[in-house]
Amino acid sequence: MSTFVLIHGAFHGGWCWDRVKPLLEDKGHTVIAPDLPSHGDDPASPEDVTLDDYVSRVGSVLQSTSEPAVLVGHSLGGVTITQAGENYAERISKLVYLTAAIPGNGQCRLDVREGAEGSSLEEFRILSEDGKTMTVQEDGVKPAFYADCDDATVAWVIERLSPQGTIIPKTPVSTTPERWGRLPRAYIQCTDDKAIPLKNQEYFCKNHPCDPVIKMSTSHSPFMSEPEALADHLHALR
Repeated sequence: MSTFVLIHGAFHGGWCWDRVKPLLEDKGHTVIAPDLPSHGDDPASPEDVTLDDYVSRVGSVLQSTSEPAVLVGHSLGGVTITQAGENYAERISKLVYLTAAIPGNGQCRLDVREGAEGSSLEEFRILSEDGKTMTVQEDGVKPAFYADCDDATVAWVIERLSPQGTIIPKTPVSTTPERWGRLPRAYIQCTDDKAIPLKNQEYFCKNHPCDPVIKMSTSHSPFMSEPEALADHLHALR
């Protein structure tokens, strides 16, 4: 079977894959879901963390695996796996973007917002006074990320969310056709996503064609709302 490395997005940690990880393991896969710096149990300060720090953490995981891995990125994690795909192409068998951003060479997350008008994240995001971190107001977590999850799940998530450094979405990636561009890539669209609207997801797939493109009728976080279906899709993409 395959090795999967699951990369979380903004505000989250490796914990967000807790429902998917055992399902993939039951199918015979090796699964690693690391905390990126300043998230989960990692003690780094979010205001100081860079995209290079994120990518180095992913690279350390990829270099520890016994085979090239399927690298999955959710949401802002799409930026992370894009740069990791360039830096560690030999250690990756496929990139999977789960309702995730795909910036082109020289672009940052803030540059690729076509179709993102009306994103619920804009309504519920709170910027720190110094502008170095952002959080999500508690009553916005469900409508922004977990609209199709029960209240107990949302409460569990809220206890684990962490501030997001603002350096990351402002940092452009540097990619080439010979490295990131040669990697097979797939995209899983979440059709009811309010944080990254479907039109924004379609924009990514238009500019950076993915094969296959899979649609899930979920909000932003199918790893919580539909973990079995998500695990089945990932298993099929191995």
